[in-house]
Amino acid sequence: MTYKKWDVVAVPFPFIEGTEAKRRPALIVSSDALHKAHRVYWTMMITTAKAGTRLDDIPLGNHKTAGLPADCVIRPNRIATLGEAQIDRRIGTIGVKERNLVASVAKRYLG
Repeated sequence: MTYKKWDVVAVPFPFIEGTEAKRRPALIVSSDALHKAHRVYWTMMITTAKAGTRLDDIPLGNHKTAGLPADCVIRPNRIATLGEAQIDRRIGTIGVKERNLVASVAKRYLG
């Protein structure tokens, strides 16, 4: 299956500390061009942020549209490159407000 930018998907998101991963939602932030050329997606972690929010976290306005059971944040400082086989399924999408915020934060750090 091919996924699109702004899809919320279920994936094994890797930990920074090592080679392990945790099944969690993630947001596809890459364009179709990246997938066509390299068969990968860039994703941003989505979390409930139970331990607290961090700089640049973006609250999801509607967790139900995103396919999530509770309020969550998009964490732009946690990006992973994943192959299509690593994505379990599409679970939702995000709204225009969140898309604009994600694009703004990404532009700030990617130039």
